Amino acid sequence: MAVSAPSRGAGDATPFRSRRRMLSALSAGHLVMIVAGLLGMLLTLALLRSADRRVEVAVAAHDVRAGTVVNEHDVRYERVKMDGDLLTTVLRPDEVAHLDGAIATESIRAGELIARTDVRSAATPSKLRAVSIPIEPARAVNGDLVPGDRVDVMLAAEHEVAIIIANAEVLEVSDPGDRGALGEVDAQFTVTLAVDAAEAQLLAAAITDGDILIARTTGAESAEGTPPMPIDFVESGGN
Repeated sequence: MAVSAPSRGAGDATPFRSRRRMLSALSAGHLVMIVAGLLGMLLTLALLRSADRRVEVAVAAHDVRAGTVVNEHDVRYERVKMDGDLLTTVLRPDEVAHLDGAIATESIRAGELIARTDVRSAATPSKLRAVSIPIEPARAVNGDLVPGDRVDVMLAAEHEVAIIIANAEVLEVSDPGDRGALGEVDAQFTVTLAVDAAEAQLLAAAITDGDILIARTTGAESAEGTPPMPIDFVESGGN
């Protein structure tokens, strides 16, 4: 009687399918655990960042002497905890980016916080001096001046008329239309000019004397070097 060999029929596939299900279930479980772990880590980081209320403030990267120009290379940043009132007194990164050649008003040691009062804009863009002249509009082209204009300042002295400052840049002009509560026509307004040291002295003397005029010269040829004109020559009509 012949003995038949064991058949590898459908019954043998059951353990194989079971193992595949276990592996699939194991892989899915691990994937869920990994995703859950990543989400937990991201959530933890988000919570830590929200709890960290420190902000970046400017500190001196090295010793800065009073009177020197301060720029971005002189500054580094530290993260600190600081309340709103105190925070308004120190420089922040966006403010440092707009220093634009500001001058240190106080000496600042390396690592010290830089207060807003520690720096100040230069008096003029060209390292000149800013000097203001109080003057009646009628003596300054009726107040028709704006920042950026060029002007000559003339002094009418006892014996001569002279252009004491030629082609000075106008930095600022107060409102010539604001002439007091009663609208006095002789009320003064103020013109601020960029001048050098010698011109500042001349202006101070001219303002003290009080008999000055301003001519708007924007676009005109410079009058620098024009000699004074004697009063008697003016009175004679140039003859």
